[in-house]
Amino acid sequence: MTQNAAPQGIRDAAALSHDIVETYDAVVVGTGAGGAPAAKELAEGGMRVAVLEEGGCHFEHRDLASQAIQRMYRDGGITATIGAPVIPVPLGRCFGGTTTVNSGTCFRTPEAVLARWRNEFGLQDMHPAAIAPLFDRVEAEIGVAPAAFRVMSRPNVLVHEFIGGEGLSGAPLPRNAPGCEGCGMCCYGCTSGAKKSMAVSYLPKALCAGAVVYVHARADRILLDRYGASGVRAAAVDDTGRPTGHTLTLHAPRVLVACGTLLTPVLLKRSGIARGNRHLGRHLAIHPASKVAAEFDEEIKPWEGIPQAYGYDGLHDDGIMFEGITMPPDLGGAANPLSGHRLAHYIRNYRHMASYGFLISDTAEGRMVRLPLLGYRFIYSLTSTDVRRFKRAFAWLARLFLRHGAKRAWAMLVRRDNEFTSLEDVDRFERSPLRAADIECMAFHPLGTCRMAATPEQGVCGPDHEVFGAPGVYVCDGSAVPTALGVNPQETIMMLGTRLAQRLLGKTLGPEAAQ
Repeated sequence: MTQNAAPQGIRDAAALSHDIVETYDAVVVGTGAGGAPAAKELAEGGMRVAVLEEGGCHFEHRDLASQAIQRMYRDGGITATIGAPVIPVPLGRCFGGTTTVNSGTCFRTPEAVLARWRNEFGLQDMHPAAIAPLFDRVEAEIGVAPAAFRVMSRPNVLVHEFIGGEGLSGAPLPRNAPGCEGCGMCCYGCTSGAKKSMAVSYLPKALCAGAVVYVHARADRILLDRYGASGVRAAAVDDTGRPTGHTLTLHAPRVLVACGTLLTPVLLKRSGIARGNRHLGRHLAIHPASKVAAEFDEEIKPWEGIPQAYGYDGLHDDGIMFEGITMPPDLGGAANPLSGHRLAHYIRNYRHMASYGFLISDTAEGRMVRLPLLGYRFIYSLTSTDVRRFKRAFAWLARLFLRHGAKRAWAMLVRRDNEFTSLEDVDRFERSPLRAADIECMAFHPLGTCRMAATPEQGVCGPDHEVFGAPGVYVCDGSAVPTALGVNPQETIMMLGTRLAQRLLGKTLGPEAAQ
């Protein structure tokens, strides 16, 4: 299937002329990294499966990244946490969820993180040997392989050359994009379909196995009876999210909630589920991320090639992971805190600009609150440890660029001078105080708001993903991930969705099943 043609079997709730009442074996809420693998596995295992997606299908490609953000991202890409600083957390709202608009980077869960889950949360089967077949299965489905240098953006290649010249070593990032052509539009809808998002991998297979996918269908409430889950009630909505007036009532004894970390706890609370659990909507981790941009004499053309293709983990023990990040010209000027003549210079010379990013394994934890007029929002502020990590990452990247020929570098900082033209400028920056509110950052990996644990005293859902006190209600998205990972979580979430489905089907994957 290409990015230009929607698969057969998708039903558009926005086009309904009447209410729908149907019965299934399982209803999956969400088409992203958790929901799509679960739906595909359950359907191929013989269950009658319905899947709900609030967004629409956008297989056509439009030229500008800014247009893609408006039609494929929730809230036009401005979903954010509230705190010091305010941090945008862009979320996909489309067929395939955030996997359709993410960088495509795929990592297995680090062994140290799995050990923590076993030791702190009682998840004893989260052992590398036990879940390796699940990762094998996921990686075979989406073609995970290291990014090729020939299609990397120039900033990624420059960083590879720079750190190599200093006796350090990074590596191409593993990605789910076999046959990548380097269009540079990973985060705005891959133009060729090379990126194996859920929209072009798991969901078509789920449809072929008989699953039904309703798009423009917003799950408003999980239905319960005296035995537990009994289905989902959803509203048909248009492409802007406004209700059309029709509803879908899908009855099923199993409801798999995969709305995403910021939305799943809201749906559970609205449905009267886990309300007494003190962990619901808490422990939000987001991997806050930022970048340093630099100007070179050479022509960079940063928009050409894979934006996030090369990584360096030399500071991973301090909770910092470096990964490439570049943006198309229509967004590059807006994605920095420059103003006035500096902004004009940056835009005018954008073809000479290189940027490189990083994420931190956050020690902060956010929590869900209900605010007047605004509804449910998440409060999150960086800790002093997180701020120290940002300072170290900014300084490390600025020095790297300046030592290798950059004319100037800019850290993503506000309320202070953020331009470095010499190594002495970087030294002064490191000696000066830095506040959380000074940092301009974003986050792309929300996790933990319905975390898994052995008991309700530790989490919201058990080791089998079932919500404590709500039989038949399962969580299989980033909200179930107990802690920050320190790496991109897409593959971990896909593994968990696969794991849940196999458990519901009563199967155990062996090495031969992963082939």
